[in-house]
Amino acid sequence: MTVIIESGYVGDYPLTHARIAHSNNWITGTASASTPATGFFTDGPNNSLTYERWKPSSGIGGVWQLDAGSNVTVDYCCIGAHTLGTGMQVRAQALIGGIWTDMTPASTITNNSPIFMIFNKRTASEFRINISGGSPEIGVVKFGEALQMQRPFYAGYAPSRTNRQTVVRGNLSEGGQFLGRTKVRNVTDASYAWNYLTADWCDANLPDLIMGVETEPYFLAWRPSDDDGYGVDFAWTLGPPSQPPINNGVTNHRAFGFGGKAFGYE
Repeated sequence: MTVIIESGYVGDYPLTHARIAHSNNWITGTASASTPATGFFTDGPNNSLTYERWKPSSGIGGVWQLDAGSNVTVDYCCIGAHTLGTGMQVRAQALIGGIWTDMTPASTITNNSPIFMIFNKRTASEFRINISGGSPEIGVVKFGEALQMQRPFYAGYAPSRTNRQTVVRGNLSEGGQFLGRTKVRNVTDASYAWNYLTADWCDANLPDLIMGVETEPYFLAWRPSDDDGYGVDFAWTLGPPSQPPINNGVTNHRAFGFGGKAFGYE
């Protein structure tokens, strides 16, 4: 699974509406963790550089923790560029009243696609992911309060898992014999579009999103309630929105769209 939802979750909009984690709604803080294996870094998941990773030295699991320094409110935890997909379990926790409290149940991960954990709002200063069943590499972890899109979308969406833009290089001999192919780059294409967003909602929410994805990647669960195990993108834009918020005629509604390239995983 890639979307994990707390039982009894109640959001501002239904779970058929996308959730987006971007740099203007995720929190920052000081990282600590179980002892990292040689060549890995405690602070690796605290930025967006997928090649800087944390891996617990223990083969049975570990914890990675973020201290925000003061109370903040969160309703998501996202994990990207990971190797949890061999059946390891993960849960998100908050330190509330001096006790580590589960925000999501311990959930078995069956592939290495990005993970979007959604839960009811919690206010605390320290949060962590708790892993059991192995020693995974973790590239990116983000906690925060998600943007819940005002409208759902369905038609015209191509799931990035099957929208691969892999770059390969082939080799042929002088006689035309096939000598193999090398995968140079593994990425997928991500594109999203919404219609009939109210002008007031756009003015309140889209500037932060547009500026937040200009310099940092983002996580997007396009339809959390219908997750098929691959319904989350960890992606980055290649330029301005493909469709800036534009008025839909005389009804005070707007259309909006953006996209880019998503992190490739096997």
